[in-house]
Amino acid sequence: MQSDPLLTQDELDFIQKILFKPPPKRRPNAAPPLALGERLSELLARLGNEEQLSLDTHTDNQHLSFPLHLIQDDHSQSRLELGAPLIFEQGVSERPWRLVLPTALTLLDGSDQPSGLKALELSNNGILVEYSRTGTPAKDQLLQLLLPQERRVQLRARLARRVSQKRYAYSLQTLHTEDEQTLRQYLFEQHSEQQSQSTAIS
Repeated sequence: MQSDPLLTQDELDFIQKILFKPPPKRRPNAAPPLALGERLSELLARLGNEEQLSLDTHTDNQHLSFPLHLIQDDHSQSRLELGAPLIFEQGVSERPWRLVLPTALTLLDGSDQPSGLKALELSNNGILVEYSRTGTPAKDQLLQLLLPQERRVQLRARLARRVSQKRYAYSLQTLHTEDEQTLRQYLFEQHSEQQSQSTAIS
């Protein structure tokens, strides 16, 4: 039994057309046409917004994955915009990059009251906290992380393990797309600042 082809004949014809389109004749001394940009734009437009595109970089044992968004302006011109990246550390296995916070950040509970938790380390999917109250913190809770410049991230935190007497590791999940973007942007800002400082020192 023959399996279905990965691409339909129409899709194959389209790829053939954009890859093997003969170059247009150009006038002497004219600048070379940006045919590749036009073809890429056409291909991206065909993919539409359903596809998740990313630009990935690997350097200094780190992997940054920038989401690409196809934006169309008022003149029907398409362009790609980079979003804030996911940052990973590479080693035996890849894991999210963890920021050791220069100053502990406050976490509020669902009623905008101090939760007794302070964030000490932060990644896009986890958080190390210190608990200032007696007893143990809740295993599953909705929190608001207060970032600099009056930014807030609403998140759900689930207890992963107890690290020491007062410190706990939680996995985190942002509640809204805006919260995820805010968290990614903050981590990227801090990562870029650290990279600039290490470059200046070296």
